[in-house]
Amino acid sequence: MVTREDIITRLTQLGYAPQESDYPQIDFELKQVCDYVLNYCNITEIPEIIDYRLIDRVCAKYLFNKKQSGTLEGFDYEIAIRKIKEGDTSIDYVVGSSEDTPENRFDSLVKALERGFDKWITPWRRLRW
Repeated sequence: MVTREDIITRLTQLGYAPQESDYPQIDFELKQVCDYVLNYCNITEIPEIIDYRLIDRVCAKYLFNKKQSGTLEGFDYEIAIRKIKEGDTSIDYVVGSSEDTPENRFDSLVKALERGFDKWITPWRRLRW
């Protein structure tokens, strides 16, 4: 079973350190995603094998909703280095090119966290009679 602590750990890995005031929203997103899985699959218990995908989905929803509401503070949108090449040493620094803005990178992160979620839970779908 996925817990709030699992979500907090993953958000920290992604560069966002949740505060205690974030806990109600994290709990809400976790409950919403769990209810979605249970309803979509018509099951009463979520299989442990999809826990990591569920954690990523909750983090994606949480970060997206925080950004959309304008309350995402403390997230480091900047990435100092975009590319490192070892042979003949080449380092490219991100300087806000139009396609590589911090906001675009953030949106790509959220999409990557959500990608393939329904494919992961589909094998556990049961027919409703």
